[in-house]
Amino acid sequence: MEYLAGFFLVFLAIRTLISLANLLSELHLPNENPISAPKVSVLIPARNEEKNIGKLLAALQQQDYPELEVIVCNDHSSDGTEEILNWFAGEEPRFRWFMGEKLPPEWLGKNFACHQLAQKASGEIFLFLDADVELSPDAIRKAVAFFQRKKLALLSVFPQQKMQSLAEWTTVPVMNWILQSLLPMILVQKTRWTSLSAANGQFMLFEGKEYQKFRWHERVKNENVEDIRIARLVKTSGLKMVVLLGNRDVYCRMYSRFDEAVAGFSRNVHEYFGGSRAVMLLFWFIVCFGPFIVFIAGEEWFFSLFVPLVLVNRMAVAWAGRQNVFASAVLHPLQMLGFTAIVFTNVFRRMKKETEWKGRKIRL
Repeated sequence: MEYLAGFFLVFLAIRTLISLANLLSELHLPNENPISAPKVSVLIPARNEEKNIGKLLAALQQQDYPELEVIVCNDHSSDGTEEILNWFAGEEPRFRWFMGEKLPPEWLGKNFACHQLAQKASGEIFLFLDADVELSPDAIRKAVAFFQRKKLALLSVFPQQKMQSLAEWTTVPVMNWILQSLLPMILVQKTRWTSLSAANGQFMLFEGKEYQKFRWHERVKNENVEDIRIARLVKTSGLKMVVLLGNRDVYCRMYSRFDEAVAGFSRNVHEYFGGSRAVMLLFWFIVCFGPFIVFIAGEEWFFSLFVPLVLVNRMAVAWAGRQNVFASAVLHPLQMLGFTAIVFTNVFRRMKKETEWKGRKIRL
């Protein structure tokens, strides 16, 4: 038992060091101006987004970047999305939208919408945004400046998460915590190992000609986790990419209810573990039962080290992601319950071999 407790303690110490490394790496967009101002095509797939799309389009109207076109693919929405798109298109000449084509059987909906958007884009840079994202007025300017300076093929940003309820606090921070305590994010750009790949489909910035050459979304047309797959393809192609965290530049409120968050995150949580559900379950066992095993081992110094390491780990992740540090530490036990719900919903769905998302069946 002592050996097992020691292993859990060492594993936690490594994860804490990784989270501290991510905190110290300054993984946020610096405030700088672009070398030039190439036209940016902002490309937004939207399916039943009447609650979100208006806020995003209003934020895009306020951008201080001079050369923008905004194109929305209305992916057969059945709510009030079309009315909102019509209003903005009438008010803003840079905005336009189109109704997506019928979904081919070999495609997933979002991937096909993004593929169609890219075909209609005329900019030198393509920025794919999810409809629930919000932007500061200088977000695109700062992103383009960073993209140019680093000479990237892909820049992806994990939005800063807005949380207003206990249900959100027990689920939404979990994914950031997994990412930042397992992946030294600086190595995503410093190495060509595809195992060290990450991206977030909510904000993905591409060089336009390279996107048209490689047709990224077409190459992952039936992939449920298109963002990570594209990141791996970019690295496999020998191109340079960077992943950053939102810092009041890019943010969103993903889910407002516990069941929504579990349903959303459970679709792809296994991809954070190299696509292996066995590794995912092993990690779940370690983080959920590790504290009890360390306590049962009976060595006081084990537990006196374990608790501070957990707190430092959670606080470093929260600080880097611009979340409430105190709440993240205090709510850690409840977040482990949320993580448990996400993990086992993922496993159950895999047994069924399909799930439903926005009214469409998705094979897992």
